[in-house]
Amino acid sequence: MDHAGTMTKNLMSRRRLLQGAGALAGLAASGAVESALRAFPGIVKKGDRPRKMIYVAIDALHPAYAYLDSKGSAVGSPGNWLVPNIRAFLDRSLWYPNAMAHLPAATDMNHLNALAGTSSAQTGIIGVWAQPASWDGDEAVLKRSHLSFARDDRGRPVDTIFHAWKRRWPDSKTMLISGKEWVAEMFRDGGAPAVDLLVTGKDHPAYLKPPRREGFADPFGDSDAACDPESGRMGFFDFKHMRRGSIRKHMSPSNVMTRLYTGQRSLLTVQMEGFPERFPHDSWVADSALELFRRHDPDLAYILLAQCDDGGHCIGTAHDPSEFVPGDPDIVGNRCAGKPAYNRVSARNRMIVREAALDCIRDVDRQFGRLMRGLEEQGIAGDARVILLSDHSAINHLSTEEFLDTDVMGILRSRGIDTRGVYAFSVSSYGVVYWRGRKKEIAKARAALLAHRAKNPQTGAVECPWWVLDRKDMREGVPGVSLPGELYHAYYIDADRERNMLWPDLVVLARNGWQIPVYNGHIPNVGINVPKWAPPWRVYNGGHGSVDTLPIMAAISVPGGRRAVNGRAVRISDLGATALSLAGLRTKSTMTGRDLTSDLR
Repeated sequence: MDHAGTMTKNLMSRRRLLQGAGALAGLAASGAVESALRAFPGIVKKGDRPRKMIYVAIDALHPAYAYLDSKGSAVGSPGNWLVPNIRAFLDRSLWYPNAMAHLPAATDMNHLNALAGTSSAQTGIIGVWAQPASWDGDEAVLKRSHLSFARDDRGRPVDTIFHAWKRRWPDSKTMLISGKEWVAEMFRDGGAPAVDLLVTGKDHPAYLKPPRREGFADPFGDSDAACDPESGRMGFFDFKHMRRGSIRKHMSPSNVMTRLYTGQRSLLTVQMEGFPERFPHDSWVADSALELFRRHDPDLAYILLAQCDDGGHCIGTAHDPSEFVPGDPDIVGNRCAGKPAYNRVSARNRMIVREAALDCIRDVDRQFGRLMRGLEEQGIAGDARVILLSDHSAINHLSTEEFLDTDVMGILRSRGIDTRGVYAFSVSSYGVVYWRGRKKEIAKARAALLAHRAKNPQTGAVECPWWVLDRKDMREGVPGVSLPGELYHAYYIDADRERNMLWPDLVVLARNGWQIPVYNGHIPNVGINVPKWAPPWRVYNGGHGSVDTLPIMAAISVPGGRRAVNGRAVRISDLGATALSLAGLRTKSTMTGRDLTSDLR
């Protein structure tokens, strides 16, 4: 196995630079802050204007991409990187190659963790786009993700760097621009806004051009779009690729739905590429962010580039070269003679073509480079603190027609467990399960899921496809899986007794590329209106949420700060705590992150 493949599988006191920042936050209320702050270089500029802080979040970027060569097939080197613009930033930053997100390794909670220095157990946000909030009879009521229901372990509203920033510098402009509209909408306040400029592909100033329709595998910057191979889709019948088994199983509603939504030209891809206002490419986010800087000059900005995640769900990921094997050129559709390397497909799912996934990542890097060059041309980048991060990474899911392999609810029913009043909220590689009553059934359900075995279609091994955590596991942690308390919300469970927000009774985390089905027609905000009565199905080629997708990109660039590779294991919450420390700020809610500013000296 090459270095990138090994790294993919294994990513798993000095005085502080700003010691005394907490005391300064207290001085702010008394009006004595200005002279005190000037004793700490890097916090404020002339006229008490804060030094700029810019987060650039590349959603779902696996850090292993930073090691690959331009063909995505081996260890790269200067002048021969797959992501040269990202590498250039890493070279002038303090890079943490062993950084990880928090579980669940998904979107909403980890972007918030980067801004608040928290984990899901300190925010209450455990779903993507929405989550079960209460019961209506035996049916769970979903509530859209929003900070209004985010509470820490003491029940206090979750505070972020945006809120702390506006308390300290109320006249300073703040900005959040997101390729995922619901992430930005989490921060839309009813009162005085903590975010002044809240911009998405659906809701943006008239002076910004609307997003354009663009492919994931063939973005506008793809130099060989006319010839590189692309997968198709399996289609409604797909008898050609029917695996051993009965026609009845092959044509089951769950398998038909899975086929329709799987593949580069599947319904999922068509809809995600066909609604650029919902899924704007990174080119639009980069252009719009630069225009917002030109017009408004914000001091605190969070820029979320979502194309890596969107493309990964539709056409897969390619950060691990060891996963890819030769494919059938006729099936792959190689339109370029003499390029056998283009015929590489995933051993987990032969619908996933490596070159298509690599082209998506090349464009992600291209747009990141355009953004950073634009900030340099505006004279911003050289004087700003810039944090580059991803909220999680992603893996390719196994392809199997044995739907019961990971059908959580089906397995429970097959083991004689009454699932009335049981609600599963799941997608990709994690799920959460809630019991309306009959809580004594939970232990039996957990045991049934842990006893379940399925044959891995890639390795042939018969294995349990998941970890299953009950609330005791959430509180105490599971070695090699979750940290103590990482998934246990003490306030909602113990103090609030779930009056204002439900908390899962079981958390299911898939292993080894297995995918957990979607239930109740709920796919988090992918622009697909699916009826609640739709059968469960597996919707993604690539995905995230479990332990395998904890590795993240994490690098901090500070004027005059250290440029190095730091191998310590850090978490995304540490980035939030460090950003607050660099700005001399504190939040009013509980943080779990550690301040890393001493590493920058």
